[in-house]
Parts: sequence; structure tokens; C-alpha cells
Amino acid sequence: MNKHFKLVLAASAALMLSAGFAVVASAQNMKVGLMLKKGFPGAAPVNGMYEFFKSEVEKGSGGKIKVDIVYGGALGKPNERLNQVRRGIIQMSDASDGNYASIYKDIQVLSMPYLFPDEKTAWKLLDGHIGDQMAEGIRKKTGIRVLGWWESGGFKHYSSNKAIRKPDDMKGLKMRVMAPIFGIPVTTLGGSATPISFPELYTSLKTGVVDGQDNAVWVFNLIKLYEVQKYLMLDGHIYSFGPLAINDKWFNGLSAKLKKVVSEAGAKAVARNRLESRAAEGKSIAKAKEKGVTVIPFTRAMKDAFAIRVRPAAIKWLKANVDTPALVDEVVAEVAKLSK
Repeated sequence: MNKHFKLVLAASAALMLSAGFAVVASAQNMKVGLMLKKGFPGAAPVNGMYEFFKSEVEKGSGGKIKVDIVYGGALGKPNERLNQVRRGIIQMSDASDGNYASIYKDIQVLSMPYLFPDEKTAWKLLDGHIGDQMAEGIRKKTGIRVLGWWESGGFKHYSSNKAIRKPDDMKGLKMRVMAPIFGIPVTTLGGSATPISFPELYTSLKTGVVDGQDNAVWVFNLIKLYEVQKYLMLDGHIYSFGPLAINDKWFNGLSAKLKKVVSEAGAKAVARNRLESRAAEGKSIAKAKEKGVTVIPFTRAMKDAFAIRVRPAAIKWLKANVDTPALVDEVVAEVAKLSK
């Protein structure tokens, strides 16, 4: 009887030990929730970034970390997936700046209209002390660790059936924009900002409910806005980006070696995303031209003319709607220094 009891005890201990190892192993598996379907047109800079990250992590960890990517919004809407990351239900999602604004208001400062003269200035700021400061703020407040800052389609540009080359050209136009900060350039310059759901955008432009809209060029092409818009202004009024971020508690449960693997994979994935995003925008602009759209490039002087008119209203709104008003002036000053 005693011998039998010892055998049962040993078997139970072995079972518990193996179960313990299974828990540890599963704790090092990652689930990533993405919005777009696998292979979706124009999704390569974002989906491809996470696919590259998966490859680098699995290879660098020697298979100790497995990354499961779930496509097509199957895990919920962007804000839902972001909250799942916060709670540790999943480890990563492709939530971008607008989604993070719902849980970390200060990120809206980087969506100031005409803040960045070009993408390289944006990268310098995001990769510098202000980006680090914001990343740490996000980690402390939300429990999400930023590994890097990726490009979410690049710059937003206006399109319209009227050419916009100078600030007064916006006067009287009805423009479809969504977030409050995105409406400031339109209303400040004498236009009217109208929120219209994405599925209704094409029809609203075709029927004249609105005269124009703003989006990244790949989105403009995706829903064939070249059929209902004559002009595309490359004014780059908003830089769209997102944090490549991970649940901090999960990350801190890794060994030092695996933390390094994940961090390095993140840095490489962001670098790849930025290059692919820039190349993709160039191809998208060429396609819009092929479809008969008149593309109007904006010089630095043209962008500055818009910025001078729009910035005071944008600064006022931001200071009233972020948690750290002083950050607004700090970011403006840093961009001025970096873009010299």
C-alpha cells in the first residue's frame, strides 16, 4: 500500500511538473490581432511588418516563442484589440495613433496638422527622446510597451474636385474628415468638416454630399476615389503612424535573452515597414496619375503657408485636450530643430 502510494505520488508530481512546463511554454507564445486580411491589397507595409516580426522572433528564439497572427479583424475592432493587449488576452495588435488616443491622450500631439515637413523628420522625432518619453508614458499608463514606431500609410493628403494650392482654396469646400484634430485645417481655412463613415465615402463624393476627403494615397486608390475626384494634393497635413507595441507584463516574463530577441525583431520590423511604406506611396501616386487624377505636389513653402494659418487653432485645441499641455510646445520646438 505504501509502495503504491509512492508510485501515485511520483506520477502526480511528474504530471504537475509537465503541466508547469506547458504553462511556461504557452506563456511564451504570442497572439497578434490585425485588422486587414492576409494578402489584402495595400496591406504589405503593415501586415508584412508583423509577418517579418514573427519570422525574426521565431528564428531568433530558436522556436521558444511562437507567434500566431490572426487576420481580418477576427479578434474585434481596433480599440477592442488594443484593450485586449492591455489585459494580456493577446500580446500585440496593429492599433495606430488614433486608437491609442483613446487610452493615452498625449499621442494626439503628434497628429498636429502640418507638424512634420517630411517623413524623415517624423522618424527622427519618434526615434529620439520625445518618442522615448511618449513610449514610457504609454507603458506606465497602459501597461503596453512600445518597441518602435511604424508608418501607418504615411501622410494623409487631401483630394477634391477643386485644386487646392493655397490656404484660401479651402474656403467653401465640404471635406470628409473624422477625428476632431483632422477637422481643424478645414474649418480654420473656411471649409466645413463633415464626418462620413468609410463605406459611404465613395457615394458621398459621387453625389456631392462632400467635395473632398483626406486619406493616405493607397486608401484613395483602394476604394477607387480616382473615379470621383479630379485632384489629389500631396500636402501631407497629417502623418499617420502606430506603435509596434506589446503587453509589458508578458514581455517582462521573458528571459533577458528572449527580451533582446523580441526588441531587436521589433526594431528590424519597423525599419522594414518604413521602407515599404515609402515605396508603396510612390507606386500609389503613380497609379492615381494613371487613372487620370491631377496630382499636385506641395513644396515646403506651400506647406508652411498652410501651417502658419492652421497651427494656432491646432495648438489651442491640443492644449485643451491632452494631459500634458507643455508637450505641445516641446514637440513644435523639437520639430523645428530637427527639420533645419
